[in-house]
Amino acid sequence: MSDIYTTGKYLESNPGWHVGDSPWKSDQILKMVRKHNLQPTSLCEFGCGAGEILSRLHEDLPTAQCFGYEISPQAF
Repeated sequence: MSDIYTTGKYLESNPGWHVGDSPWKSDQILKMVRKHNLQPTSLCEFGCGAGEILSRLHEDLPTAQCFGYEISPQAF
């Protein structure tokens, strides 16, 4: 396994943790949730980086508990 996520190497190349992509990504997830008439009570994202996707999803799904897991200490 590469250690770029735990050493800070990934952060050097991606200082914004792809936060700029989060609106598009969360919109795609919401489209799927709505298309299938889902009413999630919890959401989990592995490799959540700064957590922006979960933050945006929680705005539209406020009753869902959101959990994010990230191995990079720099993302916290």
